Amino acid sequence: MVNSIQAEIYKLTRRPYFYVFNLLCALFALLVVGCLAYVKYTAPSNQDAINFPFSLNILLMGMPVGLYLVAVGGDAVFSEQYKFNTLKNEVSYGLTRVQVYLSRLVVTLLLMIVVFVVTIGVYLLASLVLLGIPSNEISMMSLGMTTAQSVQMMMQMLGYYILASFPLWLGALSLAIACYFLIRGSNMAGIAFLALMVGVPAVLNNLGKYVNPAFHSLYHLTLDYMGGQVISAQNMDWALMSRCWLVGLAWAALSTAVGLFFFSRREIN
Repeated sequence: MVNSIQAEIYKLTRRPYFYVFNLLCALFALLVVGCLAYVKYTAPSNQDAINFPFSLNILLMGMPVGLYLVAVGGDAVFSEQYKFNTLKNEVSYGLTRVQVYLSRLVVTLLLMIVVFVVTIGVYLLASLVLLGIPSNEISMMSLGMTTAQSVQMMMQMLGYYILASFPLWLGALSLAIACYFLIRGSNMAGIAFLALMVGVPAVLNNLGKYVNPAFHSLYHLTLDYMGGQVISAQNMDWALMSRCWLVGLAWAALSTAVGLFFFSRREIN
């Protein structure tokens, strides 16, 4: 299993996709901060309001993006293996279907952690340099606390949001990998993933409104709904944190079990 993971990492890091993916995410982070800096320095009334703590608040609102970005990571790792018929080589070599499947899952997770660290790191550094930290006077006027307290509070909230979002990202990642393994063609797999992530919650929500309220219970177990709950949390709600971990891990376990079940019975030509 370890050798399989190492082989997948080697293949991934030898492809331009890995570096382009990281670069685009870093550039997007710079673009967001650049837009904030533009507003800050072109509108005198916003110069005091837009600063490092403010940019952290914008960052928190972007956490649900990770639920959908994992599909790109899955595509980068799976790399059109049905199209090029490369899975049969691994199975013929002696790797079990479980090893093949789980190695892709683990490497996709590692890829997304790298992308996350790079993106967040670039965003925080750019925000600190371009937007600056407000003075104590400004911080007291806008937030009712010192600069150090405001930065500490926002960093604590960032840690909370990351901890609450991680299991949801893991559930979405596991679902994406299952789609890539079970559907021939990366484009169709990506479409199926988006349909499950966006379409199913919308259907359940409408069924709950117009057919039977029981469907709302299922809607509340979707990753999209839980992601919305995380960013709407004003304080560190530990009950919500527990629900995020239960729902996220349940999606991860179910998606992996279904993916492994059908992949283990699939004929690989």
